[in-house]
Amino acid sequence: MHYLATYRFWGSLFAAVFLLGTGAAFAQQEGDPPGRVAVVTYREGSVVFAPQGDEEWVTLPQNRPLTLGDRLWTDAGARAEVQLGSATVHVASESHLGIAALDERAAQFILMQGTVNARVREVTQGENFEIDTPNLAFRANQPGDYRIDISPDGGETRVVVDSGLATVFGEGGQSINLGAGQQASFAGRYLGQVAGTPFRADGFSQWAAERNRAEDASAAARNVPLGVVGYSQLDAYGSWSQDQQYGEVWYPAVAQSDWAPYRYGRWEWISPWGWTWIDDAPWGFAPFHYGRWTTIGNRWAWVPGRMVARPVYSPALVAFMGNGSSQGIGWYPLAPGEAWWPTYRASNRYVGFANFNINLNAYPRQFDNHQFRQRSWAQTSLREDDFRGGRGTRGRWQPVLPGSFSQPGVVPPRPERQRTSVQPGAAPRLQVAPPAGTGSGMPSRFWGGNRREPLVASPQQQPPAPAQQPHFVQSRPQHPVPLDQPGVVQTPQRFAQPATPQQVAPSSAAREQWQAQREQDRLQREANRAARDQRQQAEATRHQQEQQNLLQRQQQDAARNQEAIRQQHEANMQRMDAQREALRRQMEEAGVLQRQQQQQLQQQQQQQLQQQQARQRLQQQQQQRPERDADDQNNRGQGEGRGRSNRG
Repeated sequence: MHYLATYRFWGSLFAAVFLLGTGAAFAQQEGDPPGRVAVVTYREGSVVFAPQGDEEWVTLPQNRPLTLGDRLWTDAGARAEVQLGSATVHVASESHLGIAALDERAAQFILMQGTVNARVREVTQGENFEIDTPNLAFRANQPGDYRIDISPDGGETRVVVDSGLATVFGEGGQSINLGAGQQASFAGRYLGQVAGTPFRADGFSQWAAERNRAEDASAAARNVPLGVVGYSQLDAYGSWSQDQQYGEVWYPAVAQSDWAPYRYGRWEWISPWGWTWIDDAPWGFAPFHYGRWTTIGNRWAWVPGRMVARPVYSPALVAFMGNGSSQGIGWYPLAPGEAWWPTYRASNRYVGFANFNINLNAYPRQFDNHQFRQRSWAQTSLREDDFRGGRGTRGRWQPVLPGSFSQPGVVPPRPERQRTSVQPGAAPRLQVAPPAGTGSGMPSRFWGGNRREPLVASPQQQPPAPAQQPHFVQSRPQHPVPLDQPGVVQTPQRFAQPATPQQVAPSSAAREQWQAQREQDRLQREANRAARDQRQQAEATRHQQEQQNLLQRQQQDAARNQEAIRQQHEANMQRMDAQREALRRQMEEAGVLQRQQQQQLQQQQQQQLQQQQARQRLQQQQQQRPERDADDQNNRGQGEGRGRSNRG
């Protein structure tokens, strides 16, 4: 391991662009920035990159968007996953990959060294997914899994089609179709077939397949369109939930008590968008370039909202504000339904697609009454020199006091030099030096930008004889010599010079050309046969599917009839049960009534008995009264007699 100092890219690499049709949801107009970017969503080991227009390799910052002209290098033992929404490109170790075009209609990469595995999930009408190598241009015609390997000396390219359908093009206009399960190796720039090493699954292909399966099974893949770049990072760092007002929302798992969207990260000027937010969180790409943020209860929630299949990438969905001086810049996230206005020049069509399903008239450009405009806990500010210097906000951001930032839409001007900010001492540690570029013998080619050199030659152009074909690929060892290896003098390598006619006999050249053409015809026949077999198999599968569908419909009808009979039987049983229950209740009510009547009768009988007994007692009392009266009179007479006798 060693530190890699500045490493210059002396030349440029060739790019190829095919004529594209129309039909994308958002067609980029002249002057509009691209509506799509790429991002490295996963990496193992050291991965460095060189931004557009820069020759210095630097460590790739996390969540930094990749666009036209950017280049990647994976160190020995390193891997990288590049996600661009509808496709994912896995890059093996010691691979040199660049972006020649990336917008709504085209994704064009240039692989100058190493191996890539491309998982194309969707190819819309008029869209081009292409990978160019020193030998050929590869184009995916259908969704599928594809692998491209460049030999260690750079002289051959192997194309493996695991699934899908692809076409490879040579510089002279030749083309060969490769179907699922086919592979081919090519040398030179005119699709010369060679007996390459048969492909066998290795650790890199297994790793790429596992990553693809995990992405397909993720909850994020079901809740957001495929066109959202970086969605595969969300499941591991948060949870999804269904909200009655916003639909599907995602809650991030954050530990900071003062966390808010667009608070921990940094700003970087990335052309052609300008100031772009690069978040510190490992999941911090998709939620800061698509959708909106809101609070539900006391939690922040990301709301994807209603999106088109290919939503437009935005550098930062925030509203800026100033305090009347150059000392500070403030910003806050936009809420669902609030319009975002770019700080760069863009057409009305671009703004409309970037604000899909949002009423722009309700939120004009200088609108200053957003949901979080008066909520200081959702706002963040930074000194302008820190903002323009690309310094991280951690430890530097300041809370916004009420009324301190009263001017809406204030954005700092572009920095003097556009380049990726690198922290001091952040030189990349690499085991193998990235490519130093091409030598002076390299034909004038173009790497990114506005000029594009077509790969397909005109009909009048014919491929030269093999003896006259220029060897334009640099021969480099599989493991380049480290820059700091002692005792090794670093000298620029040059490309091999074209062979002269005296070096190869004309008969040998003609024979080799005839053999190459014959091999191309054989491959084309195999591709046509494979396509015919696929069509026949598809027709047989369709017929079988129709029979299965018919049988399934019959089974479904029978099942529905049985279900109807069962439901009718259950209904009858329920009615019988209800009738039995009603009869039981009636009998119970009758029994209760009978018992009540018996109780009333018993009470009446008891009352009658009591009345009869009372009458009898009364009669007895009436009969006994004269006797008592007579006894009383006798007793009184006797008493009076005794009294007179005593007085006498």
